[in-house]
Amino acid sequence: MAEKRANGEENIRKRQDGRWEGRYTAGYDQDGKRIIRNVLGRTQAEVKSKLSVAIAESHQTDVPRSGKYTVAEWLRL
Repeated sequence: MAEKRANGEENIRKRQDGRWEGRYTAGYDQDGKRIIRNVLGRTQAEVKSKLSVAIAESHQTDVPRSGKYTVAEWLRL
């Protein structure tokens, strides 16, 4: 049976070139498709830390609703 990932770990794998890659969903576009981003690193631990920072940053920006805000409303958030 496959090992279950921890919450928020998303997808981490080792690439053929020896580097580690972590993918995460940054949000959804206006058509409902996922916006997938990735981070790269030399070690799995490095990618885990970069991934947690990137996920936290993506949760701060509300991509699907960004078109509904005026600049003044967005700055007040």
